[in-house]
Amino acid sequence: MNTRLYFISLVLLLPLLLVSCQASENSLTESENTLTESDDAMHGTVRFINLEGGFYGIEADDGTKYNPLNLPEAFKQDGLRVAFRVQVREDVATIQQWGTPAEIVEISNLE
Repeated sequence: MNTRLYFISLVLLLPLLLVSCQASENSLTESENTLTESDDAMHGTVRFINLEGGFYGIEADDGTKYNPLNLPEAFKQDGLRVAFRVQVREDVATIQQWGTPAEIVEISNLE
């Protein structure tokens, strides 16, 4: 009986989880071009880091290194100047051991 209840709960909750994940990704995509040089956002440069198989990080102009967990494909360009806002994720550990894990809240190309 418990297995059946567990399965039914899983089947009912899975679509809800998928929809909420998709909505979060869409909100980032829609805000990709909203930041400008005059915003209070951080500014930095996207870098390809050739460690642990390679990944993209962001070096902020103040020297802080961020390991973005959700960098959109369009921004995965070494040397790209960006304006961005992040939510630091202290509850996440990565294998890269480079930078502070963070989720991108907003990002815009400055070039």
